[in-house]
Amino acid sequence: MTNPASPEFLLVAAAVSLAIVLAFRRWIPGRKGIALALAILFGPSGHLYLRGGAPYIILMYLAWVGLLLATPLPPMVSGLLLTVLSAMLMNVRLKKSAEPPAA
Repeated sequence: MTNPASPEFLLVAAAVSLAIVLAFRRWIPGRKGIALALAILFGPSGHLYLRGGAPYIILMYLAWVGLLLATPLPPMVSGLLLTVLSAMLMNVRLKKSAEPPAA
């Protein structure tokens, strides 16, 4: 039987993932492939690679809470769905940023 991860481990893992995403944002900004990869690898925190990502992170975590409360899915499965949602939302953000502004 496995033990759940300790709160210290989870805090360090979250800090490391944020540090990696923000480092990519500073060193290699604005690359679509990196943005999508970070959204897949780090889930919602990958959205901080692009400016204005905070509302999307909040939206995705609210959707995850809804999945946890409204469905009988195990947390690991709903976490995987959150990662898929993150990648899909990043794709939408990238396409939206590539569109020319409406005149």
